[in-house]
Amino acid sequence: MQTKATVISVESSFATVEAERNSACDGCHKAEEGGCSVCTLMGSDRKIATRAINEIGAKVGDRVVIESHDGRMLWYAALVFIVPILATLLSWCLTVLFTKALLWQIAGGAFGFVVSFLAIFLYSKKISKSRCDVEIIEILKTED
Repeated sequence: MQTKATVISVESSFATVEAERNSACDGCHKAEEGGCSVCTLMGSDRKIATRAINEIGAKVGDRVVIESHDGRMLWYAALVFIVPILATLLSWCLTVLFTKALLWQIAGGAFGFVVSFLAIFLYSKKISKSRCDVEIIEILKTED
């Protein structure tokens, strides 16, 4: 996946870039009214900053093209959407083995759901320190 961004800071072989969130907001019928409920939940600022590998030497203020690998983004989506469902079902099934009380079974499923998001959060923190998923692949000319 590729998008255009602006370099806002540079540190050794990495750069912090700022890009506009486009895919969720383009074509929204409420764009003229200030956005829909999704825009409200994500914040009114449609810009998002991320760290990118800067092997081509982009400088602060440069307009660049950044790329993230589709396979890794699909893995993250699966992690966020599928793992909580599986954890909820697994913890509910385990609870059913030990008790017939519906309230405890529901609590067991809820426990698995909450624990899955805690695990995803900790995994995300660990990975974000050791890996950079975005790379600057092109510096755009000023007229682009």
